[in-house]
Amino acid sequence: MNYIKSLASVLILIFLTFSATAQDPGNFLNPGDTASNTVVSPNIKNATGVDPLNPTQDLKGVATPVIMGKNTPVNPGPSQPKARLLSPSNKWHLDLQDTKDRVVDLEMYQSSDAIFGRGLIVVESVSQNVTAIGTVSGNKLALDILSSDLSLFRLTLTMSGKSLSGDYHSYSASIVPGHGIAMGKIS
Repeated sequence: MNYIKSLASVLILIFLTFSATAQDPGNFLNPGDTASNTVVSPNIKNATGVDPLNPTQDLKGVATPVIMGKNTPVNPGPSQPKARLLSPSNKWHLDLQDTKDRVVDLEMYQSSDAIFGRGLIVVESVSQNVTAIGTVSGNKLALDILSSDLSLFRLTLTMSGKSLSGDYHSYSASIVPGHGIAMGKIS
């Protein structure tokens, strides 16, 4: 019996859709006409201004999540500009200070909020290749530097113009973890 009721409901919906299209034949979507594919018939826009074919946005393109049964436009607010490096490739010089003094020279790149690069670290006159990867958010940088002997330096930096400052934690398979101060500049 429920199957018959469901089938009857579907048939009624189909009938109502076809009769609405028959009353206003100029506003139906023609699959072969690309111009009419971009226009949504006013008959299928509901009273809230939400396009049922794209329910995540209203007619002005504002996201409208359903909250408590209502469509409430979301105000994205002002977007904070992402910090940008000064050119596609930058030279970074960092001094890492704890029980040992380390100097890191990197060639860094940025794509969106990702920063990455490679270079050298010098510890007590011994240099090693390093790779660096991290993220930038505003003037805050989170940067991981990994040396060829698998020592990891996890830096938390603040960028002020071309200056960098913050702290770091070091990790190694053979040395006890440590922490120190990081200072540097972008040239």
